[in-house]
Amino acid sequence: MSDYIIRATAAEGQIRAFAATTRELTEYARQAHNTSPVATAALGRLLTAGAMMGVMMKGANDLLTIKIEGDGPIGGLTVTADSKGDVKGYAYHPEVMLPPNEKGKLDVGGAWVSACSA
Repeated sequence: MSDYIIRATAAEGQIRAFAATTRELTEYARQAHNTSPVATAALGRLLTAGAMMGVMMKGANDLLTIKIEGDGPIGGLTVTADSKGDVKGYAYHPEVMLPPNEKGKLDVGGAWVSACSA
């Protein structure tokens, strides 16, 4: 896989920065779960966050679960990661299709929160 996470520290460890590229991870999840474009974007973002948070854990057997629920059409997402950065997850409703937002982009926020409650 060409995906990677970069970690950096500065100020004697007082500042930490992380950056990740997860295109292959996101594509693998899209194929495995047959997600729509908006669900793929949402799941890819949470998988990336899970991987980045996972590599911050100190214990070799530590696990992290991130669960996000909303009243939008996607319902929610769940991601689990370990300290090696291995990650898995799913969208509650991977088939969600939404029109582009006002900027012409995928409406990931609209998938989580319904228009009535926004």
